Amino acid sequence: MLLSLRSRSLFQPLPRVCCGLLSALLVLAAPASQAAAKKTSKSSRTGAKAGKAAAPAASKPEPAAEPKPAPAPAAETKAAEEPARPAPESKPAPESKPAPEPKPAAEPRPTAPRSSQATRPAAAAAPVASSAPRQLRVGVGPDLYLDGGQMTGVQNINTAHLDESFGYTAGFLSATAWLSTPVPSVSERVRVGAGLRILGNYTAAGGQAYGFGLLNELFVSGEYGLPVAGKMEVVFAGRAGLSFLIPGLDFASDIHKLQAQGVNVWSVPRVGWLLGPSVGARRQMSERIWLRADILGQIGQQYLFATSQEISGLNYSKNWSTLALRLGLSLGAEFSL
Repeated sequence: MLLSLRSRSLFQPLPRVCCGLLSALLVLAAPASQAAAKKTSKSSRTGAKAGKAAAPAASKPEPAAEPKPAPAPAAETKAAEEPARPAPESKPAPESKPAPEPKPAAEPRPTAPRSSQATRPAAAAAPVASSAPRQLRVGVGPDLYLDGGQMTGVQNINTAHLDESFGYTAGFLSATAWLSTPVPSVSERVRVGAGLRILGNYTAAGGQAYGFGLLNELFVSGEYGLPVAGKMEVVFAGRAGLSFLIPGLDFASDIHKLQAQGVNVWSVPRVGWLLGPSVGARRQMSERIWLRADILGQIGQQYLFATSQEISGLNYSKNWSTLALRLGLSLGAEFSL
């Protein structure tokens, strides 16, 4: 009985001691819990901001953090200070649209010089022709001819009248050179050109022999080529021009006699005219060579004397001219340039 009373008296102060220890622990733990609460609120705010920033870039949601096992009593305060972060909601990444390709800047066109600009339309308006009919040609060939002419001459001294006319024939061989060019604005078959014909010493024969001198002709021509078969064509042509006679032989002797008698006559070349058509055939032998033959009919007049003056009180006049019809056969070759 005495022991029980003693034991009760020994254990009566224990509750007071335990209450004091608990109150001391509560006082010490209050500041730590307030600090942990503040840290918890800050960490939750920071985690929310980081989750919003990482949401567009995240392609897969992060797995939620597994709860860690309860730590030892010594680590309870640290676990309280660092609570688990909430897993951010994953948002689907916006579909990236391909950026439109930038259009290449237009390159500035180089400006050609004026000379090339002027040359270009000219080359388009008048292209170079590769075919033979559109090329310049040069021709040459011999001519066989025969003239039937009439020399009309009269000499007057006061009232005395002297007829010096006579008919004649002339001819043998001459040579002709010509050139021609196409006229595409009219027709591909039309060509125009010019030529020179040298007849040499022109001498009359037949009823009276008389030598006139060196006779030459300068003419322009036009022709139309009509294709007939293969490389053959019929050529219709014509010519017109002037003739030049250089006095010689008998004609030169008569000039010198008249000059000795005081007649005002010159020894200069005499001028005439000519006109005539022709028809022939032309054949192409190669890309740049043609052979042709033509029959020519031509009429021409040559003026020899035309003087009238008074000599020693006498009225003197003298007039000579020739009119001839010339038929010829021309053989020649043409070469394109």
